[in-house]
Amino acid sequence: MSKRIGLCYLNLLFFASVAVSYGGQTRIVGEPGTPCPNAQYTTITAAISAASPGDVIEICPALYAEQLLITMPLTLRGIEVNGVKRTLIKPTLTDVGGLPTEAVITVMNTNSVSIEDLAIDASQNTVTSCSPGLAGVHFLNSSGTLQHSAILGAHLATPSGCSTNLPFGNGTGVLVDTSQSGSFHVAVNNNSIHGYTAYGVEATGAGVTTEVNGNTISGAGPSIGFFQFGIFILNGAVAQITDNVITEGLCGSISIANCINQRSEGVTLRAVGDGTVVDSNIIDRAQSGIFINGANRLRVTNNQIRNIDAMSGMDVQASASGVFTNSIIEGNSISHVGPINQNASSDEEGCGINEYSGTGTFSGNQIAANTVNDAYCGIAHVTTDHVEFGSYFNTLYTELNSDDYPTSFPAAVEP
Repeated sequence: MSKRIGLCYLNLLFFASVAVSYGGQTRIVGEPGTPCPNAQYTTITAAISAASPGDVIEICPALYAEQLLITMPLTLRGIEVNGVKRTLIKPTLTDVGGLPTEAVITVMNTNSVSIEDLAIDASQNTVTSCSPGLAGVHFLNSSGTLQHSAILGAHLATPSGCSTNLPFGNGTGVLVDTSQSGSFHVAVNNNSIHGYTAYGVEATGAGVTTEVNGNTISGAGPSIGFFQFGIFILNGAVAQITDNVITEGLCGSISIANCINQRSEGVTLRAVGDGTVVDSNIIDRAQSGIFINGANRLRVTNNQIRNIDAMSGMDVQASASGVFTNSIIEGNSISHVGPINQNASSDEEGCGINEYSGTGTFSGNQIAANTVNDAYCGIAHVTTDHVEFGSYFNTLYTELNSDDYPTSFPAAVEP
């Protein structure tokens, strides 16, 4: 209980700087011919144009084919009318203001923006390559919250037009990034996010801080033919990722080798900022549950990871930033990782936690009290990390301690 209270307290401190007090008025939007008591505007765009900082724009249930740009502190909120509470924003996406990313809602160069109770559909796009970018909601150089909304349809019209090589990829449910120096804080809480090509939530750049909490994020997995990550944090961004449910997809008929090259990952951390937390998430059906590539003072705790094929419950590298240091992987439960085959013995995949030696500096890390059931091995790791209190059930090997990656591991042969 004290741990969860502590995390909540940190979150409150984390976002205290976001809240700015404005005395605004409420503006009500309703589509013509639909029930909407006291509607003042027939389009959301008109309400935004008339608004002052701090105003609340309440949007009655209807379909709004509008692409929105927000550049001041505002609240956009879908409301219930006569028992109906589905406010759908589904425009035909075009270039807005010369921005590099087309999004249904773009929040740019501002703070204290709140988006609530909206269905946001980016499926009406013509994006066929890596440029322009595509997102459902885009926070650019901005702070705010996105909550209790559905973000869907950020799927390229022709996905084959975009390279699969990291850190590329296109089609993101919620994108948080920056093109300038500064501190930007975005909370993405209690949303339904699905139908994306590349990433459910992506946060990138030093100065970006995100809270990603309580979301349900659903991808299609490797069958789409591209890397696909539920939550992707990279390039110095700091995140607190808690209590999300993330599902992707299994290899199916795709060969293990090909599946790894078009894999899905639940949470992906690439050269993240110090102090990132991944706690109490449920990750199901992916090739890697949590993929870490470069971090310092990272905490990965109390996650449930299950039904993983091709790779491992957690894969840990250091090459993106050169280090994996001073971090804790503790109290995680990992089950059904496989298959146990030659791929497992040649590259130590199929384990609960797999640390890749030779990818950078590993020091000061603790791996403790993790439970692994039904896998090739419990933990494959280098000896510089401190491992203790693990519980391993139905694993062919409990721990593989070696720096001889990838050639000297025991064969994946059932006894």
